[in-house]
Amino acid sequence: MALPNTYWLYNNTANDGANTGNASGGAGDASSNWVVLDLTNDTILFLDAQQTDGDPDSGTKYPIVIPDSGDLEAPKTFVDDDSAEIFDQVPLAGTTNGEQSGGDTRYVFAIYFDGATAGIPTLEAWDDNTHATAEDDFLGGGTPADSTLLAIATTNGVPGSATWAGTPLSGTDSRIELDTGALSAAKNLYFNIKQVIPDDFTPQSDSDIVLTLRFLYS
Repeated sequence: MALPNTYWLYNNTANDGANTGNASGGAGDASSNWVVLDLTNDTILFLDAQQTDGDPDSGTKYPIVIPDSGDLEAPKTFVDDDSAEIFDQVPLAGTTNGEQSGGDTRYVFAIYFDGATAGIPTLEAWDDNTHATAEDDFLGGGTPADSTLLAIATTNGVPGSATWAGTPLSGTDSRIELDTGALSAAKNLYFNIKQVIPDDFTPQSDSDIVLTLRFLYS
């Protein structure tokens, strides 16, 4: 069993449909409503409602405003598309507590494997690409349950609720399994993700949090 190639993709439309473009397994082989992420240069962003799809990434970036009370789900989700130099919206991300088309949505983010694995792939979040710590305030400041990033696997079905809770992401202490078992062949794995900011959150500058895919092969 060789190391499978993996490709991260996102759906930049309001069409909650699967990625059907991976028959040949090419790096850019995505169906029309899916875009392949450049893992070196592209960034996932959770921003305020003032941000507009297609805004130039050299222009104003509107961060989430900490709420006066309660929790606030990031109103909008984007990918900073480095090659197009725009903020490309991911309208199906998150829940109906946001201000886009999120909810009981399944086909939002995908990771395509072009071969088998020896274990269940998991999605994690870390402080940076050394994967040494997960103590950023956005990841709970050392308390994984307090992470502001929450995700849910949707490979085998919709979340089941338009206001799904999700699992906090923070290192290996709190992560999600993207399927129910090891992969026996090429497959798209799907997930949805949101950011929820509490009213007692300390203002932060941009973070270099890294979403990480972990899997075994032999």
